[in-house]
Amino acid sequence: MKIAYLIRVRPDLEDLIPGDVEHVWTHVGDDGRYDDDTLARVADADAFVVGMEPVNEQILAVAPKVKIAQRLGVGYETIDLEATAKRGVYACNVEGVNKEAVAEHGMMFMLALAKQFLPAQQHTQDGDWAAARALTSSAFELKGRTLGIIGFGNTGTSLARRARAFEMDIVFNDVRNIDSDIVNALGARSVSKEELYQVADFVSINTDLNDSTRGMFGDEQIALMKDDARLICCARGGILDEQAVANALREGRLAAAGIDVFAIEPIAGDNPLKGISNCILTSHVAGVVSDSTARTWEWAHDNVRAVVLRGERPNWIRNGL
Repeated sequence: MKIAYLIRVRPDLEDLIPGDVEHVWTHVGDDGRYDDDTLARVADADAFVVGMEPVNEQILAVAPKVKIAQRLGVGYETIDLEATAKRGVYACNVEGVNKEAVAEHGMMFMLALAKQFLPAQQHTQDGDWAAARALTSSAFELKGRTLGIIGFGNTGTSLARRARAFEMDIVFNDVRNIDSDIVNALGARSVSKEELYQVADFVSINTDLNDSTRGMFGDEQIALMKDDARLICCARGGILDEQAVANALREGRLAAAGIDVFAIEPIAGDNPLKGISNCILTSHVAGVVSDSTARTWEWAHDNVRAVVLRGERPNWIRNGL
């Protein structure tokens, strides 16, 4: 079985490749296209295992043996669903594989922002004990605060479970009907997006990136929120209007934010969110820890083997096959 790994080469991933797999690494160039050498090397591949590289007409056309394009993660927006379906190639993700890690990261953001962790750490390191202690006047408990979750799927509900342990109130909005047993167990309440933005002390974006969510959070949504509300986003880059969020943070229309995902990654030098003291930025690592990485590779390769070696239908098909 030959797998083409559509991933920027990373030495730390080499040890995760199963011993029974013949493989080749490849990635697009700066122009967003695969070069001729790359295309020649994937021509006899049985499967694509995909990081953030595109699975598009260009690479599908030269790899007729490919049966599955398997994303190493939850998001799958870089896979052309129409093109894969037309060729009978399964397009799959690994649903829920990193929900605990992402939920913990979101909880970390909330705690760090509530406790003024970053400035307190800096003042303490600088030996300014008085300045560090002065921050306690703006720190607060999570207990009794309202967390609004946009997207109440695997990650959203995992975050809600953690927030309930801190005795927070949970409101959520989702385009799907969520199982009432789950909602009741979490003591959560379904509300409109407008009400969620108006009542939440923390707004956490946990939805997929698609045509309906691209750019969904910007000036209009910020205008509905409290001035002392905080924004958390560990979902996908492109959901936030980053300039609008940056302006609101600088102008005091948002109290603070914790953001893990960006429209352009790696983060561009001119990204408007850089250098804002009340904004914590991490490098799209919320779901990437040793536990979730090992689990992701295991689930992804099990799915590939099911298709290529056993002729079975895989899990988590996203292109309707």
